[in-house]
Amino acid sequence: MDDAPRIGDLEVDGDALTGDGTTLAELADELACGIDETTAVEAPSGGWRVLRRMESSAVYLGSPVDTDHRTWRVAQVHPSEQLPLVRVHPNTMDLRPSRAERRQGLELRWPSFVAEIADPSDLVVDIVNAGATRWTPESEGFRAVGALTAPGETGFSFGWMGSAADRAVPLDPGEVTRVPVQLQPQSDANSLEPGPYDLHVVVVELGLRLAEPLRVELTAEMVERQLARQNHHRADPASERRAYDRQIEAERLRVSTRRSWPAIAEVIGSAVSDDEALASIAAVLDCEPEQATSVYDTSLRGLVRADADRRDDRLQELIRHRDALG
Repeated sequence: MDDAPRIGDLEVDGDALTGDGTTLAELADELACGIDETTAVEAPSGGWRVLRRMESSAVYLGSPVDTDHRTWRVAQVHPSEQLPLVRVHPNTMDLRPSRAERRQGLELRWPSFVAEIADPSDLVVDIVNAGATRWTPESEGFRAVGALTAPGETGFSFGWMGSAADRAVPLDPGEVTRVPVQLQPQSDANSLEPGPYDLHVVVVELGLRLAEPLRVELTAEMVERQLARQNHHRADPASERRAYDRQIEAERLRVSTRRSWPAIAEVIGSAVSDDEALASIAAVLDCEPEQATSVYDTSLRGLVRADADRRDDRLQELIRHRDALG
């Protein structure tokens, strides 16, 4: 979906953005599901169409709220639910260019002194505006992730989490910004041995990649340092499992929060104190008041993410990692 336009953070089928669409009720009938009417009170009556079908079977719907189709309301269906319902997100979302469009003009280049850096954990990479116009960030970050593979191997995966320190900066034509390469831990630490590797680098939020990987040679000392970094602060298996349990519980609570936002908004709106609001949220989500505090302090942006599938995928990934501990 690298070339796909986006509505908010959701990559969508470009062909779906044109045409008149249909009513939400008719589209729900086609998808054999109902409508959560509490979320659809102020939703557009017409213009609805399928924006994207996910591999997880979730379906995203959308309707433009302006004549030039630049602003949209988005809804979501999880067919795996016992009673599939269309739930309309409360906020409008803007149509945005694809990641491929956003990175046009930008290139990744190694600095001239790259050969002098032996340890790939110490590498930096240059992001260069090789285009003819000024590049201005929207909400992207400049986090550069590095992944080691066997020589000649092109497939790799990685996990990442952005931060304020990764925020992208405007670049005029010819201007350069230098960022560190965040080397990803090996999924199987025992597989890391001295020898040659290809280092692939990606600026993740833009899908900006080096044209060719960098060949690096890991010595025994480098491998030892890399493993030490991975194992730093690593807990014993029982503690690590408990940590995963806490993350899984928190992630499940976030999923429940997203699906229960109308009820949460209603109880917060009628509460006369923080304590009453927390108790009401805990009742809605069937959680402890202490857990309700994190929900109470969460911004609305965190509750209405367009691509909720990523949250579900994150939950399943945490469960797999926990279960792998035995």
